[in-house]
Order: sequence, then C-alpha cells, then structure tokens
Amino acid sequence: MSDEVIERALHNIYRRNFNPKTDIEPAFFHAFVSTLNTAADKGIRQAQRPEDDFLNALRHNTAVFAAFKTHRLQNDVARQLMDSNGNLKPFERWKNDVQDITSHQCKAWLRTEYDTAVLRARQATNWQQFQREKDVLPNLEWMPSTSPNPGADHMPFWGTILPVDHPFWEQHRPGDRWNCKCDLRSTDKLATNVPHDSTAAHDPQPGLDNNPGSTAQIFAKSHPYIKNAHPGAKQAVEKAVRKEERKEEKKKIRKAIQGQKLTNRNFPHKVLVSRASIDEWLNQPFKYMEEKARMLTDIQNILEEAEYLGTAEKHKKMQKVAQSHIFKTKVKDIDAYIIVKEWVDGTFTLHSISDAQDFIKHVKRK
Repeated sequence: MSDEVIERALHNIYRRNFNPKTDIEPAFFHAFVSTLNTAADKGIRQAQRPEDDFLNALRHNTAVFAAFKTHRLQNDVARQLMDSNGNLKPFERWKNDVQDITSHQCKAWLRTEYDTAVLRARQATNWQQFQREKDVLPNLEWMPSTSPNPGADHMPFWGTILPVDHPFWEQHRPGDRWNCKCDLRSTDKLATNVPHDSTAAHDPQPGLDNNPGSTAQIFAKSHPYIKNAHPGAKQAVEKAVRKEERKEEKKKIRKAIQGQKLTNRNFPHKVLVSRASIDEWLNQPFKYMEEKARMLTDIQNILEEAEYLGTAEKHKKMQKVAQSHIFKTKVKDIDAYIIVKEWVDGTFTLHSISDAQDFIKHVKRK
C-alpha cells in the first residue's frame, strides 16, 4: 500500500469524517480489496478458471476479509488519538505514534496476506478440478515446499498420498499456514498411510483452517480480524461490502450493455441503454433487488418479450422528455413495469423499472 493511501486514510480518521465503530474507512478498505483481489486473480490464472459463481464467492470473501481488517485497523489507531490528558494529539504526533501499526498492517503483513491469498486462490481453483477429474486421478499428493528455507510445520505431511475425498484434506492441506509454499497435485499413484501427528504446531492457523476449494473462502471466519472483531464490525462490514459489490456489479453491467440499442416486437423504435439508464435501474427501490439487477444482463430479451402497454405523462421536472412508454413484464410473482423515456429530439432511452402496482393507472393504453 502506498504512503499516500495511508496518509489519506489517517486524515479521514483524524478529521472524524466517519464513525470508526459503525463505518469502514474507504481508503484503507479499497486498497486492501484491490490488493487481495489482485492476489486472488493471480492465483486463479495459475490454475483452470472456475465457474463464475465460485469466482464471485472468492471475491466476496476477500472483500469481507478486507473490511474486517480495515475495521480492526481503524479502531486500533483511533484509540491513540487522545493524549493522557484527554486532548486530541497533533496529527503528526499521532501519525508517528501509530506508525508501527500502519507499517505492519499495510506493508509487511499485507504482503504475507497477499502471498497466502495467491496460493489459496490457486488451490481453491485446483480443488474444483480435482473433484472433476477424480475418476481418472483419484488421489492427491502433498508436494514439498518450494521455499529455500522451509519450516518444519508441514514436513511430516510431505509425500502423503490420499484419495481426493479423504477427511485428512479437511484437517490439513497446503496453505493452512501463513507463507506456506507447499502444494497439492492429483495423481494415480497408490495411497500412503495417513500421517499420524498430534503436534499442535502442525495444526492449521486461525483464518486458514478451512478448505478454500470446498468453502469458496480464502480466509475463514476463525481469523482474529473476524472472530475477535471490535463491536459494530459485523454491521459495518456488511454495509461496506454490499456497497462495494454493487459498485463492481454496476461496472460489469456498464461494460456489457451500455450503448446497446434494444427492441420490442410491438414498439417501432430502438431504445438506447445509457449510463444513466443503468444507474437509475439499479438505484430504483424494488421488492426483488437482486433479480432486478440480474435482469440487466438479459435486458434485450426481457424488453423484446415485454408487453407494450402505452404511454404515460411526461415527468414535470424533465422538460426535455416528450412522454414515457410503459412495458409490462414479470419478476418472480409480481408484475413490473419497464419505463422508456421518449425525448423531444425523437430519441428513446431505457429509464428504469417499477413494481408499484398503481403505476398502471397512469398509462394511456396504446
């Protein structure tokens, strides 16, 4: 993480631009998310790309972890804002007082988390392939560490060969300790005996005691950032992650459909999907928000099949709108109404969707 990002985040905390108990500081959070997503993407590229749902679950997990890490960091440094007399310290003094914390969490330890995320993302992706290929390659072999100075914690497991679905792999696996550089590979070699080792030093470390290929979680809930989180962390994290994922979802949708021109079998004009179309569609309150968002990925087919009802009065505050055109569709168990704006210059743009059932009263039938 750059010194500029750390400086900006510390200024946000110092100026109290947000509540560190109930919110997530954005500069730290976005930097952590970016770093860990880069790590996950690197690990995935080293293996066969998984299904989109699995990939999205991995990204959700890194965002949650980044948010809990941010919440812990912001509260740890905020506790040192006041001097022994209860007065706010000068910024530079406070910045110097928390330098050990920020240097560790934003530099050295973040590098360890990055390296571990690369390995575990690759292994999570490989695990999906191991499951697909286990009829041909039924066993997994624990490969020795590639580190020039490997630790002794995993040495008892090197060379272990066991079936893919053996319970041993839920208890021990490469990547269950920080900075581990061991690996697994599929094989048709004969299985070995299960290693017998009761030494606690060889147990998985907190936060890495899950199989990421089974759980789609690079970092487990047992991690101290999560298990020992400060009060208010859970709600703050949920809010921040939801906002971040909506932002990313919006970016993907824009890339996929912005600029497209849609058609409807009973409507003679082409309908442009603009940036404002996407923003308004996603922001509009709706009973089924997730389903509404997913509709945009198939908006051409949805509008094509929708029933054209007619027009509605122009919005009083939109002087350049000639009128609105209304199309009826179905979202799960409710009727919904797609709104297309006709502008005075003769162009048409997708506007939004509504589930208000009194909406139909404003439509002039075609």
